[in-house]
Amino acid sequence: MNEFLQFTFNGLVTGAVYVLVGVGLTVGIGVARFFNFAQGQLVALAAIMGAVLTAAGMPYIVMVPCVLLTVALVGMGIRESIVRFAGTDSLVVFLGTLGFGIVLQSAIVLLWGPEQRQIASPFSGVVYIGELVLPVSKLMLFAVTIPAVAVLYYVLARTKAGLRLRSCAENPDVSSLLGVNVGRTMRSAVALGAVLAALAGILIATLFPFSPFSGGSYLIKGIAVALAGGLGSISGAVISGLALGLIETYATAYGVPLGFYTFGPEWQDGYAFVLIIAVLALRPRGLFRGTGDVDV
Repeated sequence: MNEFLQFTFNGLVTGAVYVLVGVGLTVGIGVARFFNFAQGQLVALAAIMGAVLTAAGMPYIVMVPCVLLTVALVGMGIRESIVRFAGTDSLVVFLGTLGFGIVLQSAIVLLWGPEQRQIASPFSGVVYIGELVLPVSKLMLFAVTIPAVAVLYYVLARTKAGLRLRSCAENPDVSSLLGVNVGRTMRSAVALGAVLAALAGILIATLFPFSPFSGGSYLIKGIAVALAGGLGSISGAVISGLALGLIETYATAYGVPLGFYTFGPEWQDGYAFVLIIAVLALRPRGLFRGTGDVDV
C-alpha cells in the first residue's frame, strides 16, 4: 500500500508538469488560434537558461523572473514573426513553429552546449508521512502549479482581462468592433502560454537533469493533455495532465500486460501517443470540452 501511495505521489508530480505545458498550449490555441509546436523548446530554453544562471551565481528569486520574461518574449517573437510575414494558415503555423523549435534547439546547443544541466534547488529536505517519502522540492512543484493554474482560472472567469481573452477566442472580429485590441490580446495569450512552459522547465530542471533535446518529449505530452482535455478547456487540461502522469507512473512501475507481452518502462513515452490516437478516434473535441468549463 505504501508503495502504491509513493507511486501515486510521483505520478501527480509528473502530471503537474504536464498540466503546465498542456494549459500553456491550451491558452495559446484557445485565444490566439496559435498551436505552438515550439512549446517543448520553450520548456528546454527555460530549464537550460535557469541552470546556467544559477550556476553563475544568480539568486533563484532573481533567476525565475528573468527566465520567465525571456521565454515570454521569445514566444511572442515566434508568433509575430510567423503571423506578420507568413499569415495564420494552420499549415503555415505548423511548419513555422516547428522550424522555430529546431532553430531554438540549435541556438541553445550553440550557446550553452549539448550537455544535461540541472538547477540547484533552493528547497531541500524530506517530509515523512508514515513510510511515505515526500521530498520538499517535489512538494514545492505543487505549491507553484496549483496557485498558477488557480490564478489563471480566476483571471479568465472573473476579470475584465479574462473577458477580453474569452471574447477574442469566441469572435475576434466582433471583439475588435467592440473596442478590444485583438492583436495585443492574442500576443498576451501567447506570452502567457510561454510563461507556463517556462515555469514547467524551471520546475523540471530542479528535479531532474535536462538537456536541450528533451523538449520534444514534453511537447508530445503537452499536445496529448491539450487534446484530451479539449482544446480551450483549462480544467480539462488539468485533469488530463494529472491522469497522464499517473498512467505513466503506474504503467512504468507495474507494467501493462497484453497477451504474451508486458509493456514496461521502455514504453513510458508511448502512452501519450496512445492517448492522442484514442481521443482523436473516439472524441475529437476532447473529453471535457463543452461541459460547462471556462473555455477559451
